[in-house]
Amino acid sequence: MLCLAGLAACSGASSGHGAYGAGDPSLAAANPGGGPIVPFLTNGDAVLQALDAIAARSGRPLRVTSISADRMNGLMVNVQQPAHHINVDRYVVTADGTLDGPAPVKLMSLDGGPITAAKVDARAFDPKTVGFTNLTRTVREAIAKSGYSDARVTEWDIEGIAPDDRRFVYLESARARPAAEVNARLQIVGMHY
Repeated sequence: MLCLAGLAACSGASSGHGAYGAGDPSLAAANPGGGPIVPFLTNGDAVLQALDAIAARSGRPLRVTSISADRMNGLMVNVQQPAHHINVDRYVVTADGTLDGPAPVKLMSLDGGPITAAKVDARAFDPKTVGFTNLTRTVREAIAKSGYSDARVTEWDIEGIAPDDRRFVYLESARARPAAEVNARLQIVGMHY
């Protein structure tokens, strides 16, 4: 088993600003720091466009060990280096379109053995196999199923595409923090309260 721990700060040069659109305040939570609403929380096309920008910088094929978005940082992607499969780097795309990375990710073994390229290979997946085109619909459905009309997405996290991998969309309302468990096609398979 393999555990990935991202570094708190991202390194690397910024690529400027992209056109990922604005976040939807009827679906996504506001940025508590007062910045723009993160479009990656609810717009799957923005996620796919950002993945293309990351692949242009990291190299191809783009294989990731995790991908997530939150209302403060934007889109965070841990990418397996194409030329050195044992290495994983973090890329962050902020709400304003700034691309930061690569920043090295420290890998830890949970089974006591050494980290190997084979272990990272087993964990990595093509992020385009995730149903990001369904993201807006899934968020709307999660809000409706939560029973809280004021719920908004604060973050989502995809740790893989295998059946037992973690995949959640997290909501927040004035009275609750429900979460939708999703499959790799971003279809809701359960709600947690």
